Amino acid sequence: MRRGFTLLEVLAVVVILAVLASMAFGMMHFVESARIGDTEGRVRLIGQSVAKYRSVKGFLPAKLEDLAPKTLEQPAWMNGGKFVDNWDRPIEYKITGNDFNVWSCGPDGVSGTSDDLAYRN
Repeated sequence: MRRGFTLLEVLAVVVILAVLASMAFGMMHFVESARIGDTEGRVRLIGQSVAKYRSVKGFLPAKLEDLAPKTLEQPAWMNGGKFVDNWDRPIEYKITGNDFNVWSCGPDGVSGTSDDLAYRN
């Protein structure tokens, strides 16, 4: 009569679990990289829209929502009338004189850290 598992069976299970875990972590990294890339594109597009607004009207918009089309459909990446990043946090906007900054706080959600995704004029 056989009791328990052999060392080979236990090692096989450990190897299978390690492979599955590495696949899951790899997928999580892929998803996070996609979020970062998409948010960088959003921030760049919004920054370019602010620069265009300034060149056409001669002044900067008071808030980012002034860029949203009023009569057309809102972009899919707006929530509650505000531009948001892929973590569903508002995209930041700051005016300094005739210059501006547009940025996302990035994955950590804290402004002023190394993972911020910014468009600076």
